[in-house]
This record gives sequence, structure tokens and C-alpha cells, in this order.
Amino acid sequence: MFQLMGVELCLSVMLFSWFFFMCLSLIYLSMNNICLLLSWELMSCMSSSVDFDLVIDWMSCSFSGLVCFISGCVMIFTISYMKGDTNLLRFSFTVLLFVLSMNFLIFIPSLVSLLLGWDGLGLVSFCLVIYYQNSKSLAAGVLTVLMNRVGDCFILGAISILVTLGHWNMLCLWEFSGFVYVNFFIMVAGMTKSAQIPFSSWLPAAMAAPTPVSALVHSSTLVTAGVFLFIRFFEYLSAYGWFSSFMIYISIMTTVMSGVCALWEYDMKKIIALSTLSQLGVMMMSLGLGMPMLALFHLYTHAMFKALLFMCGGNIIHCFSGKQDMRQINNVFKLLPVTSTFLNIANMALCGMPFLAGFYSKDLIIESLITGHMNVVIFLLGCVGVCLTVLYSLRFSFYIIWGNESSDVYTNMGDNDINMIFPMSMLAMGAMWSGFIFQELFCLFNVDFFLPKFMKLIVPLLIFSSLLVSFGVWDKGGVSGKFSFLNYVNSSMWFLSSFICYPSVLGLKSMTNNSLKVVDMGWLEAMGGQGLFSFNKVVFFVLEHWMMLLFNCYMIVFVIVVFVI
Repeated sequence: MFQLMGVELCLSVMLFSWFFFMCLSLIYLSMNNICLLLSWELMSCMSSSVDFDLVIDWMSCSFSGLVCFISGCVMIFTISYMKGDTNLLRFSFTVLLFVLSMNFLIFIPSLVSLLLGWDGLGLVSFCLVIYYQNSKSLAAGVLTVLMNRVGDCFILGAISILVTLGHWNMLCLWEFSGFVYVNFFIMVAGMTKSAQIPFSSWLPAAMAAPTPVSALVHSSTLVTAGVFLFIRFFEYLSAYGWFSSFMIYISIMTTVMSGVCALWEYDMKKIIALSTLSQLGVMMMSLGLGMPMLALFHLYTHAMFKALLFMCGGNIIHCFSGKQDMRQINNVFKLLPVTSTFLNIANMALCGMPFLAGFYSKDLIIESLITGHMNVVIFLLGCVGVCLTVLYSLRFSFYIIWGNESSDVYTNMGDNDINMIFPMSMLAMGAMWSGFIFQELFCLFNVDFFLPKFMKLIVPLLIFSSLLVSFGVWDKGGVSGKFSFLNYVNSSMWFLSSFICYPSVLGLKSMTNNSLKVVDMGWLEAMGGQGLFSFNKVVFFVLEHWMMLLFNCYMIVFVIVVFVI
């Protein structure tokens, strides 16, 4: 076990070293306004060349540094959380492969080479979701990988259409006859990877993975890959007017759906996953409003407090012997005061409390929604999304931190594990100060907001009014137990799995079975090996029969000739 812990520490040191190197590269590139594009031609056929490209700019360096910083914290957190696991070494290197796939996605601007990171994320996420090797984990892993394969197929479709250009570099595209189909395929691929409606059901299912993986996946890697792809392709996607309207409607629906479903959920990790889905909708809303840098800004700030939120939840689950149901976890504030403090900081940053990380980005996105050319319904739904975030965050805190005395006795519980407190402390600093630092350093927005005072105060008033409502509504029983039909509908995520996932999976299964029977076991088999074997068997049987007749005839003639002579 000491050797395994040494491996964990070595991997975390390596990730932190890459983080500091990316910080130095970011400073150098930003101060000198440099963007490097490295290209290596792998093969060339006719007029098309397959290149391995690398783009090194302030965006890729900052995002890679953020991913490695959070991954380093996760690796330190893993030392205590996964202590005693027999497959800890395999788990550590699988997580490292996951981080490597995300870095491929960040630094590669070519769609063909991008499949290294894109498919790598899907494959490694499947391996991590089924890590515990039971039927529930396998079902969640299959759902995750099948929904992500939809996006992979659309990426392959975009690659096939871009053959007419002769290259696949997303930084050097130009408009042609099939450009609208490329944009549509890229948009669907990004929606599946970032779990937008109707592809949202796989995100809570991915909670079957260990909590350190969830902290990494839901903060800065898998679910943000679609958003990052949209930011890279934004100049081409925004060339069509339907993209902005469509993304605003989809993102608003995703935000409201995830917020409502989180109010009726009792699983800790699923509530945090639904909050991730809600914030992904906010990022997509910013893209629909025409501000990709603001979406990137919110992605960075969200990564800090969401990783902290998952680590706090993981520490609570670890201390309460694996319990995830909020109704069985309470009085955490007295048992784990440091973890409770960090959890409150993460929740307040998620709600957009003033001067925390989430406030700087979320407030700007809501202000852009106010000043945008949108109807009143979209504006009201955006405000509802802000209120729902506060409601389910306060409900989460009421159940876990300020609940009644626990009926179970935990004698060895405490905030004295440095491997858990240290990464949470680092991420807590990020949750408090990253918004201000990112805004002051490099985030340049293409729109300046000038609002009157009453419109400027809309977002803080919504947050504080939601706080007052939550104090009055969420008692110990909660309203979630009073409406059984609403509880059933929202706990199943509006039947997205039943309407979208299962029919598509069953349809794919029936299609493959029919293909197996008609093609592989049908005409292909009849014309292939089995058919050739049957044909040769008949031919050889006939030849054997005639050969025996001829042999008998020859023997009779031979005997007669010998007798006569």
C-alpha cells in the first residue's frame, strides 16, 4: 500500500508540475500575443492530407493548466478515498489516461486527430464508470458510452464531409456547399458530450463511477469537451442565425429541467451531477447569446467550485461508510466542521453569491440575457434557472449539514486527513478568488454591459429572495414527499431515458440482430464459408458416388479381361 500511495503522489506531483509549466506558458503567450500552430503531415492521398496539428495559445494553455490542477488535487484526494482498494494502481493510471485524452482534445485543432481525445474520453469514461464491476455500474457505463457514441458518429460524419476541402483543420475552414451539414454535425456532437436535452440522461447515470472520477469528469474534462468544441468552432457555428436561437432554447430547457429534477432527488452525487447539467446549460446559453469567452470564463470558475463540491460530498460519503442518501446523512456540521465550511463555500459559489467565483461569470451571463434580443418567456425561464439553483443548493445543505442528530454512531470521524483537507483547501481558494483573478487577467469579452440600477440588481434580488423562500419551504420533510406524481416524473428526469435512450438502444439492438440474421447468417454466410462448405460437400458426395461406380466398372472389366486371357 505504501508503494501505491507513492505512485499517487508521483502522479499528482507530475500533474502540478505541468500546471505550473502551463501557467508560465500562458503568461509568455499572453504578454507577447503569440499563437503557435504546429503541423505534422502523416499521410497524403490525392488532394487530401492527414495532418497531426497542435495549437498552442492562451486558451489551450489555460484550460490544460486548469485540468491538470484539478487532476492533481483529485489524485491526492484519491490516496485516502480509495485506500484499501485492490485495483488502486489501475485506477490511477486510468485517470491519468483520462487527463491525457482531455489534453489531446485541448491542443489538437484537426478533426481527424481530435478523435484521439474525443474517443479516448468516451472509452476511458466507460472503463471508469464500470470500475466497481456490478450490474448497476455496467448499465450506467453502457448508457454513457452509447450516448457518447452518437456524438462520435456525428464527428465522423463531419470528417467525411470535410474531405472536399482537402484538410480538417478547424482553424482554417471556409464556407462551401456542405458547410451547413458540418456545422449541424458538430453541434449535435457537442450537445451529446455536454449532455444537453435530449441527451441528458447519461450524466446522472455516470455517477456510478468513484467520486474522484466524478469530481474530475463533472468539473473540467468529459462534460466540458462539448462546450470547448463549440468555443473552437464558434466563428463557423455563429455564421447561421438558427444556431443562436436553437442553442438558447435548448440550454434554457436543460437548465430548468435539471434544476427541477434536483429538487426531487435524494442521492447526493446525483444532485451535484444535476447542478453540473444546469451550469452546462448556462454555458450553452452564453454561446447562444454570442459570447464564447464568457462561456469559457464560466467554465473555468465552475470547474473550481464543482470539483470542491464533489470532494466535499466524497469525504462525507467516505466518513459515513458509503451512504449517499441525504435522508441517512445529517448533523455533518458538528462531525465534519471543515468539510461543512468548504461545502458551504462551494454551494454559495454555485448559487452566485456576490464576490465568489460563480458570481463574476454567472452574473454577466444573466445580464447578457437581460440585454439580449429575447422574449419575456426566455428571460423569465432564465430567472427561474437562477432561483432553482439556490433552492436545490439550500435543500442540499439543510438535509446534510443542518439536519437532526444522526441515529448512527461514528466514533472515528473527523477532519484530520491531510490528503482530503489539502486538495479541498486549494480548491476552496479557487472557489473564492478564481472569478476575480480570471476576470482581471485575460478574459476579454466582446460586449460591454450598461444597465440601469434596477436591472443590475435583478440577479442579487433573485438570489436573496430564493434564499428566503428556501428557508420557508424546505423543512425536514420537504415538499418533495407531498406530490408522488411529481416525485416520480422528476426523479426519472422527465422520462428522457424511456423516451430517448431505451427506444434508440432497442432499435439499434433489433437492427443489429436483423443484420446479423440477414447478412452475417444469411446471404453472406450462404455465399461465404458455410455456403462454400455446403456446396463442396454436395459436389464431393456426387463425385465420390460416381468414382465408386467407375471403380466398380473398371474392376469388373479388369477381372473379365484377366479371366479371358
